[in-house]
Amino acid sequence: MRLIVASVFFGLMVSSAFGNPFTGGAPDGSAEGEQRLPVPASVRVSQPDETLVNRQMELRNDLAFMFQQWKDGSNPAALWLIIAIAFIYGVLHALGPGHRKTVVFSIYLARKSSVTEPGITGLLLALLHGGSAILVIFVLKGVTGAISARADILALWMEGVSYLFLIIMALILAIRALYELFAAPKHKHRRAVGLGAVLVSGVYPCPGAVLILILSLTLNMTLIGIIAVLSMSVGMSIPIIAAGYLAWFGRTGLFLGLKSNEAMLYRLSTGAELTGYLVLLGFSVYMAQPFLLSLIRMYRGV
Repeated sequence: MRLIVASVFFGLMVSSAFGNPFTGGAPDGSAEGEQRLPVPASVRVSQPDETLVNRQMELRNDLAFMFQQWKDGSNPAALWLIIAIAFIYGVLHALGPGHRKTVVFSIYLARKSSVTEPGITGLLLALLHGGSAILVIFVLKGVTGAISARADILALWMEGVSYLFLIIMALILAIRALYELFAAPKHKHRRAVGLGAVLVSGVYPCPGAVLILILSLTLNMTLIGIIAVLSMSVGMSIPIIAAGYLAWFGRTGLFLGLKSNEAMLYRLSTGAELTGYLVLLGFSVYMAQPFLLSLIRMYRGV
């Protein structure tokens, strides 16, 4: 809990150092007299598969068409089609870069848990990802300036800070696991990272969900937009859950044959934790590098 509070405080300090992303001016300076909103670099994103991107664009167009049909009443089944298309869109969207699949894999490589926990974690992360988009859009709805531009910039800040949180968390846990790997048996008191810490790292708005919500606001169909985002979130959870169970089954299978050898089981368990946290640390630093460098440049320019 202390780690979470410290990381959130750090994130707030970073945001305040460069201006309030909720109340700053439009990035193009269109609102006279308002403070310009600083724009950090995005976290690193690997090149997505072109076929996957094109399919997502087709599904977004299908969603827009179904929204219009539901609005004019020409298709009574449009709502169910919206839910189905949004779910498929969520699955494809989460198959692309990001969405915490590596994070969840690393955590369940390190963390001993019940068989249901990876599924719950994946679902909650996806719901937080979509839910934060809903929150951001409604917060920005009454603010002057282009809502889509503001949402994009706020998403950059939130995702970047979430990776900073992951770096701090992974570093602390890796140091602790390294110490306990070589500690005497009397020091076997470690506890794996809590579920809450993992979920905090997932609170940043999904760009795909933001697009759906902006479309629904434009058509004055806010409730339908929220339903579509929730369906999309459930779809996004599928690849995340799969990543969690891939690590969970690997870890569980490795330790099944070592129940009778407590000392070896302890060493392997601690080694697996250290490996998981080092993977998480390396991945987080790699992903956050452009964001961190942009913060340094901003700080020097203040």
